[in-house]
Amino acid sequence: MPSKPDLSIKDSLERKNKKPRKWGRRAGLSLLTVILLGVIIFMLIPSPVQPAKWIAPSAPSFEKAGPWQQNNKLSSAELVTDAPKFPEFITFDKEGNLYTGDSDGKIYKVAFDGKGNPQKAQLYADTKGTPNGLMFDASGNLIVTDVQKGLLSVDPSGNVTVLADQVDGTPIYLANELDIAKDGTIYFSDTSNYGRVTFKEIAENKPHGRLLKYDPATKQTTVLLEGLYFANGVALSADEDFVLVAESYHYQLARYWLKGPKKGTSDIFADNLAGFPDNITRDDQGHFWVGLFTTRIPFVDQMHGSPWLAGMMAKLPQSLLSGASAPVKHGLAVELNSQGKLIGSWHDPEGSLYGVTTAVNHDGYLYIGTAPGGSQGVHRVLLTK
Repeated sequence: MPSKPDLSIKDSLERKNKKPRKWGRRAGLSLLTVILLGVIIFMLIPSPVQPAKWIAPSAPSFEKAGPWQQNNKLSSAELVTDAPKFPEFITFDKEGNLYTGDSDGKIYKVAFDGKGNPQKAQLYADTKGTPNGLMFDASGNLIVTDVQKGLLSVDPSGNVTVLADQVDGTPIYLANELDIAKDGTIYFSDTSNYGRVTFKEIAENKPHGRLLKYDPATKQTTVLLEGLYFANGVALSADEDFVLVAESYHYQLARYWLKGPKKGTSDIFADNLAGFPDNITRDDQGHFWVGLFTTRIPFVDQMHGSPWLAGMMAKLPQSLLSGASAPVKHGLAVELNSQGKLIGSWHDPEGSLYGVTTAVNHDGYLYIGTAPGGSQGVHRVLLTK
């Protein structure tokens, strides 16, 4: 007859197997308790912002026929130079040389040969900050809006002078973009009193930006317009009767009247853009070109409709939110006429060129700049409609 199993050995094995299971259950319960406590504490911590509710308008469709319809006009863009990784803005001097800054403070000059081919980029100046807007004044000085330094002037030898870093007793928190009138007056944006790009400001959805004016004769800076939703690109009309400033976080361009019966007032020049407008440039026809750093981010629009959700998101560390506000890999720039009507859009749905900040119509090409988070280097595409 087969022998019976030793019950003492069997019981011992069962007891040994039960101990790991018990410890596993206890560890799992402890971990779950810690997670639940963490969630409760996170929920109870006050939000650093008090978000304002905003129902964002539905984004224009890229599928429907019309000026927003998706195309591949930017997909054939060629690299002009990769010396600046992130050429936020692009400008040209009277000889047709290209100038652009990089996020590390350096400003580059790119010449072209007789056939229009770009030559190797040369270092022109270093602001030791973050140069964004660039434009030459009548004296040949390169006027720069530097995120860290304020409004600067760079002479032909590369020497940097601070023109303005304060206004009305307050700092210029984040000098962003500019345009220069025929009389030398400089119009430029002070993006936000946050002083940097942060997801908390997107979540808060309140206006902290300003449009400023610098008078080179008096060396005085004044505030023209306050309460802008992330003040960004700036451009004067051809007749200089108004100046535009982009409000990136509300997908619109504001217009401030400089002349005529509406002088000193503002209105909306273009609204419900299909993304976050960045820089604005004007071409010889008086049309405005706008780079859209990213197409709409559905989660952001949904968040604006729920202040509670926005407040929760604002509690998270900025490092965890970089992905939530990263640009969509879809390059986009638009052309508007002098009345704000959309003429056409230029797309790269393939995402090889994206994070577009600037589109400059120059000498038969559309030159494209980008910012950190987007593709790298200066690109251009032939202006064929």
